[in-house]
Amino acid sequence: MEVGDRVLVKGDLRRQVMLVARVDVPHSTQKVFLSRSGGDFTVGLKIWKSDYAWSEKNQMWVSKR
Repeated sequence: MEVGDRVLVKGDLRRQVMLVARVDVPHSTQKVFLSRSGGDFTVGLKIWKSDYAWSEKNQMWVSKR
């Protein structure tokens, strides 16, 4: 995963495309930080890199589940 990549996040009721804001999350080498705008210091969420795979068809990261 690289900064600026798109990630499809599935919530309880909706799906949302977010951008990778940071790949260097403190105290974790396995997580990345996502935000809607892609900015470094905005509200967002952390995800496990291993839970997502690159989709060549959609040109974004999607959940493996």
